[in-house]
Amino acid sequence: MLHPGVAARSCADCVKYMHRDSGGRFGEMMTRGGEPTPRTPGAKTPCVFCPKIPPGAAPKPENAVEVTPQLADCLTHYLECRAVGQFPADPIVRTAAVLIRQVEDAVSRRTALTVLDAMRGE
Repeated sequence: MLHPGVAARSCADCVKYMHRDSGGRFGEMMTRGGEPTPRTPGAKTPCVFCPKIPPGAAPKPENAVEVTPQLADCLTHYLECRAVGQFPADPIVRTAAVLIRQVEDAVSRRTALTVLDAMRGE
């Protein structure tokens, strides 16, 4: 939710191709002649600042937590249900909705704290 561009990028693509990443910010895939630019052999990936790497894990692609197609489908379903204000009476849907809502709330709190910190710094 905080990094949709990174979530949409697979680690395999990141390892294979160069991207315009710098200073903890993720950019689009680099191209040359309309084709993706291969990552130079031995060139480091941006795992050291990637939000897919869990805290405490070594910054390498195999430790990343990627968005699976099933998770993407689940989130899409949740957003559709939330948009119309109707959720099916299904225990799996309810459990997923609770978990996604907890993440939304955590993101909102984090965003609010960031704004407050910025206001204090002015």
